[in-house]
Amino acid sequence: MSPAPVPARHVLIATQVVFFICVIMCIFVSHSREAEIYGISYYGVHAPTLPLVAIGYGVGSVGLWRTAKYLSPLDVPKIFAHGLRVVAIALPLLLITPFNHGAFFNWAHMTLGIVIGVTQMATSTYLLFRQRQFSTTVAFFLQLAGGIVAAVSLPDWGFNHMLDGELVFELGFAWCLIQWTYVAPDKKRQMADLSLSFDDE
Repeated sequence: MSPAPVPARHVLIATQVVFFICVIMCIFVSHSREAEIYGISYYGVHAPTLPLVAIGYGVGSVGLWRTAKYLSPLDVPKIFAHGLRVVAIALPLLLITPFNHGAFFNWAHMTLGIVIGVTQMATSTYLLFRQRQFSTTVAFFLQLAGGIVAAVSLPDWGFNHMLDGELVFELGFAWCLIQWTYVAPDKKRQMADLSLSFDDE
């Protein structure tokens, strides 16, 4: 397998680092019980942290969109790129659907969160079966564990670890994507190798 274009890796790593730095800064500003209950979304409705989470979501969204752009020369299904674009679009939409502004916004926010989570999990599952590498397997199960913790941390369930679960989930997802940029097969390189093999025959 040939690595993905270097710019794809640089864009992905840089934007994911900015995303996590922004979330960590939010935690330092306000690591309250509400944050543990509502997760990262809490920082989108808490005034002191709203600018930070907006930057994190915005940069993360741009990074995923740009990463999808670099998929064209790679041997991956188009649905993979579409999945990254879905997440890229949905992230900013979380900010304009604050969950604490009535039932409509709450349901819209939860729906967007489910779409993001399912898309990310499906993407990582595809990468797991496509790459079959130890590091990807570890990243996948890290993401899965985070997803389970977040799922059982819904408000009023008494298990308030939504923030922890979401952070682990996003870390696993980022790890899977970054790992993919090192091993994703290049279609042009594959075609060249195939041509050489025919020439040798």
